[in-house]
Amino acid sequence: MNGFAQHGLDHLSATSLNLYAAEPALWVVEKLLHRRAPVGCAAYRGIAAEHGVSLGLFDPALSMEDCQAAALAEFDRLAALSADPNRGKEREPIPGIVATALVELRQYGPPTPPPEGQRQHRVEVTLPDVPVPLIGYQDFVWDAHGIVLDLKTQLRLASEISPAHARQGAVYVAGTNREMRFCYATPKKVAVYALQDPAAPLAVLREVALRLERFLRLSRDPQELAGLLCPDFESFWWSAPEARALGREVYGY
Repeated sequence: MNGFAQHGLDHLSATSLNLYAAEPALWVVEKLLHRRAPVGCAAYRGIAAEHGVSLGLFDPALSMEDCQAAALAEFDRLAALSADPNRGKEREPIPGIVATALVELRQYGPPTPPPEGQRQHRVEVTLPDVPVPLIGYQDFVWDAHGIVLDLKTQLRLASEISPAHARQGAVYVAGTNREMRFCYATPKKVAVYALQDPAAPLAVLREVALRLERFLRLSRDPQELAGLLCPDFESFWWSAPEARALGREVYGY
């Protein structure tokens, strides 16, 4: 039995593999022990801004103000019970992010709608020698242009596609002739970058998946696997106080 089957994992994702590559101790907590700390308001900012942008792209007649208001309402809904001290700081840039992204992306025309009842386009990719598929969800697709685009909201504009994002995008266009693009949007600036060589980051994901499978085969006991790892509580992944508290509970220090 392969390591994924031993632990009841029937699929992977680029996000999951990126987490394992960056902070395996947190991966074990979330994926094997099924313990998850609340996400911070930075994540809610991204979800809310994407909501407003999506409304404006699929309905070109919708005013910018309505899209911004919808994004703020979504943030308020998501963060209603959040104890994140950065709640106000993360809410403030949302209208600007929606504006910069919409001005840029409305030039493409309305995206291709996802299947009925779905919010995104689902993709499934099989990698050589990896016994479970990778599943991903595309933000926006323009079939007429052969473009898949992922929206990333930021407070400081990225100068290039990050390796983790490249691996994510590689899954979205694997086995197709579509171009993968990333739209990085801040309250004042926006940049769109095309992924030039999707095969390279996809090969990296395969290597991460193979190593993860071998790690999982070491034991059927998640606690024993956790005992082989040391969390780095100074890393971004543990930045939320709730996450650090959970990590210390699991790892004992």
